[in-house]
Amino acid sequence: MKVVLKHMVYLLVLSTIVGCKSCGYSLSGINIPPDVKSISVQFFPNKASLINPVLSQKFTEQLKDKFLRETSLTLINNNGDFRLSGEITNYRIEPAAVNSATGTAKNKFTMAVKVIFECPTHKDLNFSEEITKFTQFDAADNFQSIENTLSEDLSKQIIQEVFNKVALKW
Repeated sequence: MKVVLKHMVYLLVLSTIVGCKSCGYSLSGINIPPDVKSISVQFFPNKASLINPVLSQKFTEQLKDKFLRETSLTLINNNGDFRLSGEITNYRIEPAAVNSATGTAKNKFTMAVKVIFECPTHKDLNFSEEITKFTQFDAADNFQSIENTLSEDLSKQIIQEVFNKVALKW
């Protein structure tokens, strides 16, 4: 009797998982409608007043890679089922903390990206939003020597937030 009950529970759990999978639910947390098969990511130009010459290309490619690695979506050049576009709107350094003895003690590095997401078949998912991230660093550090690391970190945070909003519906 215990063996039969154990098998029934196993079958119930298995059928629930299979049933939920066909409804678009995933145990990985990905929440993409089942009819969405492709994504197009347009180039994100740098419109900020401070220009990092490689930032636009790196950001765009990292955004594409994120969706290719973590979803089953196919990347196409234009008119994907999911469409991402936007621009880098802010890239700046400013004093963040002042020490009365030495002047500036910390600087704040900020990066912002305007993201436009469109899904023509599920218009309720569409959004346009500016995502801003920042970090602080010691004012004694030469920004040029740490810029790549800092911009890479902020780009990853912004890309993760975009991914969360698009693929996880957070």
